[in-house]
Amino acid sequence: MGKTNVIPSMTPSVVHAYLRHVGRSWTGQGVAMELGCWLGASSHPLLEGLTEAGYDKPFYAYDLWTANKDQVIRAAQSGMMLTEGQDIAPIYEANIKKIYKYILMQKGRIPGTLDSYPGEPIEVCVFDAPKRNEVFCGAVKKLLPRFIPGVTVWGLLDYYSYKKKSAKDQVRFMAPQRVTSKGFTLLAHWPEQCSCAFFRYDGS
Repeated sequence: MGKTNVIPSMTPSVVHAYLRHVGRSWTGQGVAMELGCWLGASSHPLLEGLTEAGYDKPFYAYDLWTANKDQVIRAAQSGMMLTEGQDIAPIYEANIKKIYKYILMQKGRIPGTLDSYPGEPIEVCVFDAPKRNEVFCGAVKKLLPRFIPGVTVWGLLDYYSYKKKSAKDQVRFMAPQRVTSKGFTLLAHWPEQCSCAFFRYDGS
């Protein structure tokens, strides 16, 4: 594995700045989590903000943490050499525990791995890995009951990913638009720069 001072990222700096803001705004009412963590480029700024706010709860991190072809290519662009099929959980852990020690990592496929979640109220929830409708909705079914009305911030890092698909395939990635059409307020998005959007949960 090559060394780099920059964590390879799928998201731009404007999103990282917003994640840091979200962390700094933590009120102490619930935990923070991320689904689809890769090497930690989005977890890092979120946890920086959370620690500034005095976060003292577990940070729940879920990912398959097995490098695929696209991730190998993206990492190489930042000077990090990965191999397809590599276990990258140790890299994530090393990157993130520099910021915050109380990380509970669950390796495996979503939404099945969410069965291990103990059910604490959730104040900050970042979705990256759940993309296809069935995976996204499976994760929502497990976690939405733990969202706090008027408090929970939900970051969807692939909210506009359907736009990258062919017209034939777009319908398979439209669940985020359907789910957020009621009971959520849009807080921030950058449709010209990336697929990310952030919402506040107002209640069903």
